[in-house]
Amino acid sequence: MKRKPIATLVAGVLLAAGATVAQAQPRTDHNTFTITRAPDWNLGAMEGACRLRISVDDRARVQMRGDQIIVRTETGRRSYDRGSICNQPLPFHRVEDFRVTVERGRGALMDIDQPNRRNNFTGGLTIDDPQNGADDYELVIAWRNPEGRVPPVATADPYPYFDETRACQDRVRSDFIARNRDGDAYLEFTSVPLRDEVAPNRERIRGEAWARNRIESRPISYECVLNERNNRVLTSSYEVLPRGRVSLAR
Repeated sequence: MKRKPIATLVAGVLLAAGATVAQAQPRTDHNTFTITRAPDWNLGAMEGACRLRISVDDRARVQMRGDQIIVRTETGRRSYDRGSICNQPLPFHRVEDFRVTVERGRGALMDIDQPNRRNNFTGGLTIDDPQNGADDYELVIAWRNPEGRVPPVATADPYPYFDETRACQDRVRSDFIARNRDGDAYLEFTSVPLRDEVAPNRERIRGEAWARNRIESRPISYECVLNERNNRVLTSSYEVLPRGRVSLAR
């Protein structure tokens, strides 16, 4: 069966005709892992902590958001999670006294980012392991949760609070799939989105992803505008980018 190339935002406009296998892309290795719940798992705990166990060869960027750990291999062999465990997800609101302690590992930590509204409440750090071969790192990340409280209703969901980024990405994914109905197209969200206020009770989320199907991969940028008061996605859009273009200022 003939495969369609990935559609752009404008209906009826396709990528270059006759596209074959996508050209080799620079290496990007993003792996997302769901944290394991500790026996004392408690969404309402006033003190949160995660014990991260990460295998790193050379250099990797590690990020935490909600109940997910994102490991991005920057150089060296693939880095990956080896069973990290937390007593609560990293909250989707302000935390205090965010700190990182190295309990095992021969390298150094760099570029520690504290979670805040600007970075979508994402904690991050870079592990630099210059020696030959991989090493297993054990890090303890801890914080104070000033808004800790018992959830209003019992739930199996690891974080019962509204997640603006997931709502935006779900909307963009739905738009993308609607324009690419050949059955094997999908989006792989890669970077931590940026967010800013655009009007009273209006917030914009901007991010990047890879649009893929069996014959090609293309970078895209996307954005949504949300109503902060009622937690609704008002608008969403995406744009297929030329290969190699960086869409967001860093």
